[in-house]
Amino acid sequence: MTGDGGVTGDDAATWWGLLVEDYLQIMGPGARNHSVTPLAHVRGTREEALQALRERALRYEPRHPVNPYRKLVYRDGDVFLMVLEAATGNYCYRFRAAELLWDSAPRPEPAG
Repeated sequence: MTGDGGVTGDDAATWWGLLVEDYLQIMGPGARNHSVTPLAHVRGTREEALQALRERALRYEPRHPVNPYRKLVYRDGDVFLMVLEAATGNYCYRFRAAELLWDSAPRPEPAG
């Protein structure tokens, strides 16, 4: 998309953002930090976007915690959840596919 905001009605031509939301424990049990990061953009059907998201969620290696001792990945409908258990607490990452409706920059190239 080139800033015109146009979205076609053809599902096969839909752009999807593959997003990760992280909920990090920062300096103590009560403090939290939340952010959303686009991992990639893909073009295709919702099912194709969810398959690409699933693969990314299973391979995702976050920066925190440094030495987790257990990694669990769940699917809840169209959302994937990763829980990392570490000595300093649990860290949660949520993965979702969202339809890209507007992008002020040039159209993203498809991944891979």
